[in-house]
Formats: sequence, C-alpha cells, structure tokens
Amino acid sequence: MTQNWFVDWFASDYYQEVYNHRNNADAQKLIDLILSKTLLPANSWVLDAACGFGRHSQIFSNNNMNVVGFDLSMNLLKNAKSNLKESENTYLVRGDFRNIYFKKKFDLISNLFTSFGYFESDQENFSFAENSIDFIKQDGFFVFDYFNRSYLEKNLVPHSERKIGDLDIIEKREIKDSRVVKEINLIGKESNKFYESVKLYDSREIIENFFKIGYKPKNIFGDYLGNNFDEENSERLVIFFSLCKIFWYSYYYFLLFLAIYLKLGIRKAQIPEERILLLQLLRNCYSIT
Repeated sequence: MTQNWFVDWFASDYYQEVYNHRNNADAQKLIDLILSKTLLPANSWVLDAACGFGRHSQIFSNNNMNVVGFDLSMNLLKNAKSNLKESENTYLVRGDFRNIYFKKKFDLISNLFTSFGYFESDQENFSFAENSIDFIKQDGFFVFDYFNRSYLEKNLVPHSERKIGDLDIIEKREIKDSRVVKEINLIGKESNKFYESVKLYDSREIIENFFKIGYKPKNIFGDYLGNNFDEENSERLVIFFSLCKIFWYSYYYFLLFLAIYLKLGIRKAQIPEERILLLQLLRNCYSIT
C-alpha cells in the first residue's frame, strides 16, 4: 500500500459503486443539522472540502446556498458535475486538500464524511484547517465530521462481504500504527485491490489542534440527529467550530509561551525542536489579525 493510496482509489470507477450504499438520507440529516445550528441565510457561501461526487454540495444547493466544492480526484469531480447539472449556484474546482487557497471568504466551510486523516503527518492532515483561517468569514463556521476513535476501536468489523450486481466486495479492516486500514478486494469480470488508511485522532486531539490554529468548538454532536457526543458510545464526532476571539486566543498563547520559557529558559532551549516551539508560540501571540 502506498502513502498516496487515495490517488488511485478515488480515481477508480469503483469508488462510487462501493460507497453507493451511503444513501442521501444520512447526508440530508447532516445538512439539516448544520443549517439548523448555523442559521445561515439564503445565498450564503459554503465551501464543501473534499466534496467527492457532490452529495452534500447538492443538498446545500437545494437549500439556496452558493456552493464551491473541491476535490483532488478528477473522476469524482466529473461525477459531481453530472449530479449537480441542475444546480446553478454550485461551482466545482480541482485542488489538493493540503495546499488549496481561496480569495473568497466563506460563511461555512464543511469537511464531511471522514474526508480527513489521509496523510502521514499531522501537519499535512491539519494543513487545510490552518489555511482555512484566511478564507472563512469572522463569524463563519467550520463543520468537521469524523468517526469517533473510541467507538471505532471497540466496534471495528475486521471482515465483511457484500455483492453489488456482478461485483463481489470483500473488505478487511485492521488498526495498525494508529491508523485504521482497509483492504478492499473487488472481484467481478476482473479482480482489483485498493486500500484506505486513515489516521486515528480522538476528540481531544482534534479540538486541541483546531484551537492551536485559531478555532474553538461551539457544538459537539455524536450523530447526525444532534445528540450529544459521548466518547464511548457515539459513532460520529461532529464539531461546529468558530474563530477564536483575538484577545483570548493571543492571551492563551502568551501564557503558554511564558510557561515554557520559565521552565526551559531561552538559553537552556538548546534542542532545535524546543527553540522552534518557543518561536512558534511567540509568533502566534502576535500574528493573529
């Protein structure tokens, strides 16, 4: 399995077929939850990150939102274009989750259906959230939908088989090196094998990393119906983030910098990683605009 497993898998014609059982009912519930909690007015601008074949974009569009969807896979974008051909207020672009930027500022940025954790490093995985600070409105929302690590670890199904038409789908799952790895064997007129590998983060790690970027959680739900999140029993982790207030965010970093400074001392921070950490914290105290 290569580190860039997602390039081959998402470019495959089989991807949509394998995940076609993800019906629009769940997507509709999630969008209903988002719109009920954010109270976005008609014609607000939504950025659908890693939009896939456009399920969520279409529902946002049907609710009178202006939608920009992006994805790395041209194959998925072609399917999304076909699915959204009746939507006049939806725009699709190709882009890499790690380095895409927009001049426009959005009322809502959504990262849904566990379109997160594909990359090897934390820096890559959180790079989109970090970059999004530049293209979200001051009163905007960032909605993050991911699996609940605790629930997944206790309820992982190691092996499953199903059939779609003439295609046999055999899926094997394991947790390895803090990642959930899935091997997908497709047997039909020809045989194909694909992989998925997603980094496991718990709710605390997600919230802490978003906070370092400049986001704070407003709501945390454990499913698409809006039930409260339970670390042990909730299947999903759905977090509504908003931007931190400038004063408190800067004050937090100042105190954190001061604590590390007093503990290590600039002269004692001889290890390059420690000096870099101190400089990053100091920069964060004063660079929020």
